[in-house]
Amino acid sequence: MDKKGIEKVVSILAKSNNIVVVTGAGISTEAGVPDFRGENGIYRKLGENRVLSILNINYFNSHPDEFYDFYRQYFTFPKVDPGKAHRVLADMEKKGWIKAVVTQNIDGLHQAAGSRKVVAIHGNAESFVCPGRKCRQVYGVDYLQQFPHSAPTCAKCGSILKPDVVLFGEQIQNYMEASELIMAAKTLIVIGSSLTVYPLAGFVKEFSTFYQDLIIINQGYTQLDHAALVKIDGGHTGDTLEEIYRQLTLLKS
Repeated sequence: MDKKGIEKVVSILAKSNNIVVVTGAGISTEAGVPDFRGENGIYRKLGENRVLSILNINYFNSHPDEFYDFYRQYFTFPKVDPGKAHRVLADMEKKGWIKAVVTQNIDGLHQAAGSRKVVAIHGNAESFVCPGRKCRQVYGVDYLQQFPHSAPTCAKCGSILKPDVVLFGEQIQNYMEASELIMAAKTLIVIGSSLTVYPLAGFVKEFSTFYQDLIIINQGYTQLDHAALVKIDGGHTGDTLEEIYRQLTLLKS
C-alpha cells in the first residue's frame, strides 16, 4: 500500500469542498465484473473489429435478432455485489465528502452500493428501453428471458427494445452534466481508468489544464499521470480507498 500517496490524498481531500470521482472498468473488475479489454476479455478473444461491428447502432437497427444473440452470449453476466471500493465511495458521499460519481461502467454497482448521484455516461446494462417516442417503457434484465431466440419487444407497443447502453455510433448519455460536474470540481479523483476512452478522457484532460487537484488511483499507466498531483499505482483499490476513508474520518472527527 502506498502510504505516502494515501497521506497526500487525505491532505488534499480534507481541504476540498467539491470532490468529483470518475470511475472506469478497474473499480468493477475487483468486484468480479469481466474486463472486456483485459487478457480474457471479448476484445482479445473475438478481435476488436468484430466486437465493434456488432455492438454498433447500425447493426442493432438492421440485424436486431443477431445483435441480441451476441448480446446474450457476451453481455449478460451473473449478478455480482458491489466491491469494497464501490461501498467506500457511497459512504464518502453520505458523509458529504463526494459530490458525484461520473462512471464509464454499465454495471450499476455504484447505485447498488448506495451512491445517489451517479452519472453513467455509457448507460446501464440492467435496463432495456422502448424507443417509441410515445412509449419509452423501461424493462429490467429479467424481461429478456421471455425472448430466448429473438429481439425482445415492448409489451405495450411492440417496438424492439434497445439495451440502455451506449453503442458505437451513438452519443454518450448525460454529456453536459458529466462535463459540467467535472469542470466545476475543486478536486477530481480518477479510479480504475487508463483515460483512453473519449469524450470522458477529454473532460479530465481539460480539467487538468485549468486546475491542480487531480488524483489518479489506477493499476498501470494512464494518459494523464504527468498531470496528477498524486498517482497511486498498484494494490487493491478497495483497500486504498478504505484507508483514505479511515484517515479522513479521523481528521474530520
